[in-house]
Amino acid sequence: MLTVAGYTLDPALRYEPATNVWVADLGDGRVRVGLDPLGAETSGDIVAVSFAASGAALAAGEAMAIIEAAKFVGPLAAPVPGRLAAVNPAVIDAPGQINADPYGAWLAELDGVPADRLAALVGGEAAITAWFADAVARFRAEGAIAQ
Repeated sequence: MLTVAGYTLDPALRYEPATNVWVADLGDGRVRVGLDPLGAETSGDIVAVSFAASGAALAAGEAMAIIEAAKFVGPLAAPVPGRLAAVNPAVIDAPGQINADPYGAWLAELDGVPADRLAALVGGEAAITAWFADAVARFRAEGAIAQ
């Protein structure tokens, strides 16, 4: 694991910086996605998650779920194009798990993800560290997280 600005990140994952979503490559074009620790924190206490229909074809940036939280109600964009193959029923039943354990409380799995789109996400310790440190600084400057 990697610590950046007080947050623990998994360097084995890739990250979509615009939405603070992590992506785990499961192989054969299938990925698992969830909110990274900063995304979970800046959303506030998550109280509900509803997903697009199973099997839905999603473009990158298209809503794969709606998240209801203390600071945010709105769509969660798919970080890569693919088909919604599975959702985590545990986060539907207890959405607060996302805040408590952002890596354990994955949200969904997509399949049919093009390898080049996965490779375009932020990955590797140096790139993750630089991106995440900048994101934390930006959120702190905006007052979205504590100094």
